[in-house]
Amino acid sequence: MPPASAAEGPLAGLKVLDLGHQIAGPYCARLLADQGAEVIKIERPGTGDVSRSMGPYAGGEPHPEKSLHFLYLNYNKRSLTLDLKQAAGRKILLELARGADVLVENFEPRVMPALGLDYAALAEANPRLVLTSISNFGRTGPRRDWRANDLVDYAVSGVLSISGTADREPVKHGYYQAGYVGGLAGVIPTMAALLMRDATGRGQHVDVAIAEALTSTLLLTVPYYTYMGETQTRRAPVGDAFGNCTRARDGWVVAHSPRSGEWNDFCDLVEAPSLADPKFATARGKIVHAKELDELLGAALARQDRFALFERANQKKILFGVVQTPQDLAKCPQLAARGYFHEIDHPVAGRLRYPGQTFDASESGFAISRRPPLLGEQTDEILSGELGYARGEIERLRAERVI
Repeated sequence: MPPASAAEGPLAGLKVLDLGHQIAGPYCARLLADQGAEVIKIERPGTGDVSRSMGPYAGGEPHPEKSLHFLYLNYNKRSLTLDLKQAAGRKILLELARGADVLVENFEPRVMPALGLDYAALAEANPRLVLTSISNFGRTGPRRDWRANDLVDYAVSGVLSISGTADREPVKHGYYQAGYVGGLAGVIPTMAALLMRDATGRGQHVDVAIAEALTSTLLLTVPYYTYMGETQTRRAPVGDAFGNCTRARDGWVVAHSPRSGEWNDFCDLVEAPSLADPKFATARGKIVHAKELDELLGAALARQDRFALFERANQKKILFGVVQTPQDLAKCPQLAARGYFHEIDHPVAGRLRYPGQTFDASESGFAISRRPPLLGEQTDEILSGELGYARGEIERLRAERVI
């Protein structure tokens, strides 16, 4: 891998093959692309990545080039259509693998071996290749071939067991967060494998389990059981006005119990003199009088505008938060100041605003250098320009539906 310039990104020169579908694999590959890696997205001819059929769609019109999921997960990539069930398709993939640094996939563990594309076959084609496989339960263990989705991953990971209040069913995070956690969890070991390759000259197979990645976020929950034999439960339904979402006049806020010496300032903040009663001022008092405290604080917050509270609280150095809606995020001054959103023109979906950087760095920044590709848009370019296929060969492959 040649040295990268700051303008190109720290991963410039890194070649990545993205066999991912839906979320985890494509997100992992896109995070590499965001830092300058050259990513070729390999899709099924005719239909492409299944995320192309996942709504919502730009303009509300179902269309394979307008899926917001696909558009977000696949900018900074080129698209090549390839039928891996055909021998000619697998031959082309192996030809690409010979010149690649990384291959990312998130099929069920049985799929790549069934195609004759397991790590042994790929390593024979290119011993320096890093293969990153992301699946629900990993490639080993009794559950490796069991089916799962976002909700199942959250359930078996243990995260649901501590989410919500004790008097209700467990609560899951919104939408498809497990897939994003899995994709993010794939990036770090992939980069570590590349660093090791620089030292040893050989690639390796990286095996990422989404459920394990979620379990790793449980902080003290697992050690708490391991070392003390106790189980962390969900929050009690009474006494949850602090550290939980509470209604304000125009939305939801998160109030936290003030530190010692801040109680009177907090009462002034929420304009609730009744809370200044000394019985609420201590941690013990808040527990003993939790129900009354919930009612008084809830009534006080319900009279307030959330962003006004948020600003006043931070002026007083009191920990406080607001629940921002998608509309709030779109005009959030903090995100705007950090250049979080980026606009891209797409020939079918039109001009769209995308969430962008996940961090900032002093010597290399995030950039969207390429809009999301149309299905198979760069197929001919890749086959002819990078693999040396003649026009006639490409047309034959297309007629045979290999590409």
